[in-house]
Amino acid sequence: MIEKEAAQIKRVENDLVKAGVPESIALRISLLSTLFSVMDIAEISKSDEVSTELATDLYFKLGAKLDLHWFLDQITSQPVSNHWQALARASFREELDWQQRSLTSVILRGNKTATDVDTMIENWLVESAQPLERWQHILADFRIGKTHEFAKFSVALRELMLLSLHCDPVK
Repeated sequence: MIEKEAAQIKRVENDLVKAGVPESIALRISLLSTLFSVMDIAEISKSDEVSTELATDLYFKLGAKLDLHWFLDQITSQPVSNHWQALARASFREELDWQQRSLTSVILRGNKTATDVDTMIENWLVESAQPLERWQHILADFRIGKTHEFAKFSVALRELMLLSLHCDPVK
C-alpha cells in the first residue's frame, strides 16, 4: 500500500480511537476499505503465478499511478437519489476493482522476468502512452467538478477496459 493510503487508514483508526472505540476494533474497521482488494490480489497472485507481495505492490502502486483510488473516491462520493442510481454506483465501484485487477495482470504478463515493480510500471507507462493519455484526459474532466452524471462514470470505466485490452501482450 502506498504511504498516502496507509496514512488515511491510520487517520481513520485514530479518529475512531478518539471517539472511544477500542483500539483493536478501530484497527479492524479502518482496514475494511481494503478488504475487497485482498480478493483481487489473491486472484492476481494465483492466475499470474506471482508472489502475493509482488501482486500487492504492483496493484497498489498502479492504482496510485493511474489515480484509480482518487477515481474510486469520486464514485463513492457521487450522490444518489434513487435505488437505480445506488445500484449503478455500486456497480461502478465493482467495475473499477475489476479493471485495476485486469490492468495489474496485463502488466505482469508483459513483464514475465521483471521483479522490480517501479520498473514494470514505468515500462508499461511508456509502452502505453497513447491509451493512457485518453485516461488522463478523462480524469482531468472529472477534476473540474464535484458531482458528475452517471454516464461519465460509465464512459470512464469503459476507457479503462479499453486500456486493458489495448495494452495486453496476450491478445
